[in-house]
Amino acid sequence: MTITQSSQLSRNLLTIAIASVLAGGAHAADSAKKNDRDADRLEAVQVTATLVPEDSAKIASPVVVVGPEKLHQADGTVIESLRGTPGAFVQQTTPGQAAVFIRGSKGSEILHLVDGFRLNSGIFRNAPNQYFALVDGQSLDRLELLRGPSAGLYGSDAMGGVVNMLTPNPLELDEHSMRHEVRFRADSAQSLRIGHYSGAGKGENFAAQVSATTINVGNREIGGGDERPFSSFESNSVNAKLAYDAHDFGRFTLNVQDTYQPLTYRHDELVPGYGQTTATSATATFEPQQRTFAQLAWENSLDNGLFQNIRAQVGKQAIRDDRRSRDTGAFSEAQEQNTDRMTGGSVLLSGSNEGGHRYSVGAEAYGEKVKAYRTNVDIRTGVGTTALARFPNGSVQESWALYAIDDWEINDSVDWVIAGRYSDFNLDIPRQGSLAGVKIDNSAFSGHTGISVAVADGTRLVANVGRGFRAPNIFDVGQFGNRPSNRFAIPNPNLKPETLVSVDVGVKHDGDAFDFEAYAFQSQYDDKIVTVFTGRNVGSRREVQNVNATEATLYGVEFGFNWTLAEAWWLDGSLNYTRGTEKLDGNEAPADRIAPLNASLDLNWQMDDQWRFNAGVLAAATQDRLSDRDLGDPRIDPNGTGGWARWDIGTVYALNDAVDLSFQVQNIGDKQYREHGSGIDAVGRNFVLGVDWRF
Repeated sequence: MTITQSSQLSRNLLTIAIASVLAGGAHAADSAKKNDRDADRLEAVQVTATLVPEDSAKIASPVVVVGPEKLHQADGTVIESLRGTPGAFVQQTTPGQAAVFIRGSKGSEILHLVDGFRLNSGIFRNAPNQYFALVDGQSLDRLELLRGPSAGLYGSDAMGGVVNMLTPNPLELDEHSMRHEVRFRADSAQSLRIGHYSGAGKGENFAAQVSATTINVGNREIGGGDERPFSSFESNSVNAKLAYDAHDFGRFTLNVQDTYQPLTYRHDELVPGYGQTTATSATATFEPQQRTFAQLAWENSLDNGLFQNIRAQVGKQAIRDDRRSRDTGAFSEAQEQNTDRMTGGSVLLSGSNEGGHRYSVGAEAYGEKVKAYRTNVDIRTGVGTTALARFPNGSVQESWALYAIDDWEINDSVDWVIAGRYSDFNLDIPRQGSLAGVKIDNSAFSGHTGISVAVADGTRLVANVGRGFRAPNIFDVGQFGNRPSNRFAIPNPNLKPETLVSVDVGVKHDGDAFDFEAYAFQSQYDDKIVTVFTGRNVGSRREVQNVNATEATLYGVEFGFNWTLAEAWWLDGSLNYTRGTEKLDGNEAPADRIAPLNASLDLNWQMDDQWRFNAGVLAAATQDRLSDRDLGDPRIDPNGTGGWARWDIGTVYALNDAVDLSFQVQNIGDKQYREHGSGIDAVGRNFVLGVDWRF
C-alpha cells in the first residue's frame, strides 16, 4: 500500500464508519459513563512496573495511569495528555509533534512502548523528537507512565522512565455484544477538527475492534491573538485488532496500526527565534511522516507447577521520516527519504507460589535496518545531486536480552521487587563515501529493586534504586559529514553506553477520600554522550565527534493527589521540581533542558447525573538556569523562559446515556506563554466543543 493510498484509506474508512452510524440510528447505549473519574485515579491498575496487572498504590514504583477521558481530550498528540501529570513536563517543538521530559530525561533516554512493543528505534534522537505523534491517542485505552530507571525489565533507553501506550482488548467485551463510539472535537484558536470512530464486537470466540481518526489543525493563534504561520498540520490514523479465544490453546491477537502525517512544518526553523533576525530555514518540513505497525500476540495458561501463564509477541514497525529543507538564502534544497524498519519479538513466563512470590522471566530480540537517501536539488535549475544521507544508508542495529523479576510479598506489610537484565547490542554502520564504517558491540547488566512498607492503614513508605543505561544507536554514531553550525561530524567506533544510577524515596497513601504519592529522587549519569570539537578542521568546517564525556546529577521532587472533598466534589493536583548540573572537562554548569517548577490543580463538581463542571490551572515558574546549549538554542530565551499560569473551565452535559456534550474555555486570560524548550508559543484563549456518542 502506498502512502497516498494509506491516507485515502484513513479518510474513506472514517467517512464510511460515520455514515453507517448516522444511518443506523440509536441502539442500546453503553451504561458505563465515560466521565467516570475513577478511570484516572492514582491507584489505577497497571502492568508496566511488574509485567502483571497490579494496583499501583501497593508497589514501590512511581506509576501514574492516564485513562481514556484525558487521552481523548488531547488536541493533537497523545503526549499532550501528560500535561499536569506527576513527574512529567511536555515540550512542543512544532504543532503536531510533542515530547515529554521525565526526571530531566528526554528523547531516547525515555523508553516509549506501544502495546509492549518498542517505539524507540535506531533513529530516535537523544533530544525531543516527533515520533510520539505517530501514535493515535484517540484509539488508546490508557497510558502508563513509569518514572525512574526500569532497565532491569526494559533495557536500553529506560533511564528517565517508561511510557507504555495500550490499546483496548475486544476480548474483554461481554459475549455477543457490540459497542460503537463516534467522537468530534473542534476549537477556535487552531481551527482544530478531530473526527474519530471506533467499533468493537465479540462473538463466542472471536472479537474485533476497528477505529479511525482524522485530525486537521490550522495556523495557531497564541495569547494576544497573533497568528503563527507554519503551524498547521494534518494526521490520519487507522487501527484494527482481531482476537480469537482458542480456550485450551490460548488467546491470539492481531494488532495493526497506521498513522500518517502528509505535511508538518518545522515551525521553529521557519520563523526567527531568539537572537535571530531571519529564520534559519526557507524550507523545513516533515513530508511525510508515517508509522506502520503489525503485532501478533499469544497468551495462554500453563499448569506445570512453576509457571501459570505465558505471553509471546512478534511485531514489525516501519517509521518513515522524509523531509525537505533549505537554509535561508541558499539555492540547494535537501530532499530526504529515511525509513527505519524494525522487527522484534518477546516471550514472558509468569508464575507465583505459596511463599508470596510472583515472578516472571522473559527474553526479547529486536533487529532493524535503516534506508536513507538524500538529493540536493538546485531550485534554480531543478538539477539534483546525490549527497550523504541524514542517517547512513544500510545501517543495522540488533539487540537481544534476558530478564527476570520477583515480586515478593514478604508479609501483609512488606512488598519487595527485584529485577535484573542482561542486554547485548550490535551496531553495524557501513562505509559512506570516504568515511569509514563502524561496528560496535556493547553489552550491559542492569537492574532495579524497590521496597514498599505499610506503616498505617492505606499508607506505605517506598524506596527504589536502579541502574539504567542507554546503548548508542544509529543516530548517535551515524552523524557523518556536514552538520549545522559549520560542523563536520566523524564517527566514534569506541562509543559506549551511557549509564545511570538513581535512587528515590517516597510515600503513597490510598484512602477512602484522599489519595496521594510523593517522591524525592536523585539520578547520577555517567559517560553521557555529548558532541565535542576535536580541534581539527575539514575544509572550513570544525570537526566534531560524539564522545562519552559528561557526568550529570539530577534531583527533584514529584507530588500528585486526588481528594474527594464531598460526594460530588473532587480535586486533583500535581507538583514537579527538577534541578540538574553537568560536568564536562571538570567544568560544572546547569544541565541541559531542565523543566521548571510546574504544578496543576483541577476542581470537579458532579452536579447531578447530567451536569459536570470543572475548573483548573496549569502553571510553571521561570526557568533561567540554562546550559550552554540552551543559551544557543533559538527556541529558548537566553534570559530564561518566563513563568506562566493558564486557567481553564469546562462542562460536560450527558444528553442521555449515549451522548455527552462538552464545552471548555482554555487559557481564559489569553496568556501569551511558552513551555520551556518549545519552539512555539502555546495556544491563546480557546473555545473547545466536543460530542461523544456511544451506542
